[in-house]
Amino acid sequence: MKTEKRIFLVAGGTGGHIWPAVSFGRWIEKNKPEVKVDFICGNRSLEKEIYSAAEREPFVLSMTGSPLSGSFKDKCRRSKALFKAFSEARGILKRTKPDFILLFGGYISFPVLLAAKICRIPVAVQEQNAFAGKVTRFAAAKKIPVFSGWQDCAPLKDGQYIRTGVPVRNFKFPRQTEAWKELGFSSAMPAGKKIVVFTGSLGSSSVKEQICRVAVQPPFTGWTFILPAASESREQAADNVYLLPKVWNTELLYSLADMAVMRAGASSLTEAGTLGIAALVIPWEKAADNHQFHNAVAFAADNAALVWDGKDERLFAKKLLQLEKLSEEKQQITSSQLYNSAESICSGLWAEVSSRC
Repeated sequence: MKTEKRIFLVAGGTGGHIWPAVSFGRWIEKNKPEVKVDFICGNRSLEKEIYSAAEREPFVLSMTGSPLSGSFKDKCRRSKALFKAFSEARGILKRTKPDFILLFGGYISFPVLLAAKICRIPVAVQEQNAFAGKVTRFAAAKKIPVFSGWQDCAPLKDGQYIRTGVPVRNFKFPRQTEAWKELGFSSAMPAGKKIVVFTGSLGSSSVKEQICRVAVQPPFTGWTFILPAASESREQAADNVYLLPKVWNTELLYSLADMAVMRAGASSLTEAGTLGIAALVIPWEKAADNHQFHNAVAFAADNAALVWDGKDERLFAKKLLQLEKLSEEKQQITSSQLYNSAESICSGLWAEVSSRC
């Protein structure tokens, strides 16, 4: 079939930006075969690792971070890289002549945004977070369309964005026993509640330590805690605490999860919401513009979730018990109370994109 359109999806940094782009790209490839999808990312090793796990080969720009962050030396180096990345992006766009570019935020979006405007290619931003990032705020000020993952997209005003939701993967789940085995556990799957602890693609040692301390206390000794991206290899930190390396096949983890403990990355939250998994959300306090706190509040307003700041560890056990009760009550939550399904999020976003290209 002849390709009629070509779209670039631009995402870098961490999985929070990349997985929504990959999820949307897969939806387009499946449902709109006449559209060719390409990706652009930065030069961080983590970005390349995630794209490799997703079986995608993006165009890679010579940039590894924002010139607005880091030490003075980092800022100088990244400012120089920004100009090079802009030149590379412009060259790519001139050669490939895409019909539309969708930016998924992060530092790599800015040079591509500038190149798109120079090349006069329609461009928009998909903002995953409930507090808009710097590139999104810049785009909104320039009247560039912004598609938001949440009802509110601070500090943007109504009319400056359209709510579409965050594109997420459409999972097919194996049985719990099969997922346990596929994750590489040699022992039989334990009985009792299973809590999967998602700490993000960068990991979190503080959350791991808190889990290890609470897991040995009654009544949690009958629970099983599974922590991906928490160790270089599979190991047990306690009788009921299992540490795993990075797991890219996350449907295995979700199929095991009776409940989840997670950071407030927008992509992970949306996946938990669409799957109806009750979650204890711990926003990462060092996130830019405190966007994880905004994500957590927005998520808890629509889903079976609790928010904890992670500071008073004495509250952790109490929060987990409250989460257990919330999980048992989640059957009373109708699907309409969850924001959307993975399929309809991508479908709605495509409707906005296709009307502009």
